[in-house]
Amino acid sequence: MSDSIYRALKGLSRKENISHNTHSNLPNQFEIKIYLTYLTSIIVAIIVAFIWQITQLEQFKLTSLILLMLGYIGIIIHPAIIFFLRRSEIRDSIRNPLAVLYNNAKLNDCFDKKYMVFLHSKSLEDLEFTLLEVKAEKVAFEKRTSLLVGSIERVGFAPGVLALLISLDKLNEIELDWVLSIAYAIPILYFFGAFSHILATKIGRHIAIIELVIEKKKARAHPRRE
Repeated sequence: MSDSIYRALKGLSRKENISHNTHSNLPNQFEIKIYLTYLTSIIVAIIVAFIWQITQLEQFKLTSLILLMLGYIGIIIHPAIIFFLRRSEIRDSIRNPLAVLYNNAKLNDCFDKKYMVFLHSKSLEDLEFTLLEVKAEKVAFEKRTSLLVGSIERVGFAPGVLALLISLDKLNEIELDWVLSIAYAIPILYFFGAFSHILATKIGRHIAIIELVIEKKKARAHPRRE
């Protein structure tokens, strides 16, 4: 049954997350937590901005703008923070850049083989049907993400930073116009796009594993004749 294949894929995804956290030099899920801090600051800024529009009180406007700026500052300096915390890893990567990539690949090697053995025990028909469904879901997910996010993931936070700077140029007269709205919206859309890209990359890797298993089963069923 395909249900057991889907359970195996979900287990594989969980193992990947555990392996990444175990072998990282940073505290458990540190990068996710710090990104959530930036995101929370921006979401609270948006909520306070709505309160500002309802009450028209200056303290809400200033609070919202300060929270928004803190969110942007955190996002901008985040690479420097990670660079400092991972300085030993980065030093090694400068000496041998490919070694870091190979080490990352090696992390998944052990349990990938175990799951491939399990998947190999399933029928070729179930594997092919699961592959079809997973590929279709990946394509649909990427299209939904593209419709919502568009090209924001490629251009990054630059439009949001520019919109914020333009708005702050006239702080006393600032209003929640379309320019400032861009500053509020860009980080949310970017985070969603980046998260969706990570998910699409992971599901692409699982698709490659299923394809490899199918290829091996077919090779065994129809061995080459010399």
